[in-house]
Amino acid sequence: MIIDYSVRLIVIDSFCGAGGVTEGFHRAEDENGNKICKVIIGINHDEVAIKSHAANHPDTIHFVEDFTTLDPNRLVSIVHLAQIRYPNAKILFWASAECTHHSKAKDGLPRNADSRSLPEHIERYVEVLKPDIIGVENVIEFLDWGPLDDNGKPIRDQKGIYYREWRDNLINLGYLYDYKKLNAADYGAYTSRIRYFGIFAKEADNIAFPAQTHSRNGKNGLLKWNAVKDVLNLDIEGESIFNRKKTLVDATW
Repeated sequence: MIIDYSVRLIVIDSFCGAGGVTEGFHRAEDENGNKICKVIIGINHDEVAIKSHAANHPDTIHFVEDFTTLDPNRLVSIVHLAQIRYPNAKILFWASAECTHHSKAKDGLPRNADSRSLPEHIERYVEVLKPDIIGVENVIEFLDWGPLDDNGKPIRDQKGIYYREWRDNLINLGYLYDYKKLNAADYGAYTSRIRYFGIFAKEADNIAFPAQTHSRNGKNGLLKWNAVKDVLNLDIEGESIFNRKKTLVDATW
């Protein structure tokens, strides 16, 4: 086994999807250009997504499993081997849980309580794996997570109850906590998407958020937001949805 002292983070990507978050971790470098993160485990229930993830990250061990039922004890030996191979690394448990039924994009439609409760299962993994750091990403409405009424709508005066209980349960396992609402455009991305990022850590030094590099108008020494038109190839023509052999169903209009 080759020992690598440059790796700083051993990552478990618990909602790995097709691999966007994993790709970000694997691109991370230190001041000398050394790669500093290894995503050792990827979990997702979607077999197609895992195939895509595995094609791009073949060294990651993949579990085509439901996050709510996978036994975290099955991950222990993998983590222990990684700790031997990367002795300078902290263990990071990353959870980008499904956000649809928290998002305001659902508007007035009913929400699914089971989907909203996925973050509750993080606790099972933390109790077994005891990571140094837990990272959670979601829509900002996650902060309002609370009970639903009989019609599947959030109860206005009980917003945030479940979020605070979830937060406190993880803190009580021995973690410090902080969160921020970060706009991707403020860090050079070609989208102005705002998201919640929460960090639980055993040591205060491991709670840190990136310094802003961009702003809408590029003032105060910051760069101006990147325009998506700069990365779009408008010469590539797609297939019109109006001239299809098979007409669209009503729900897609």
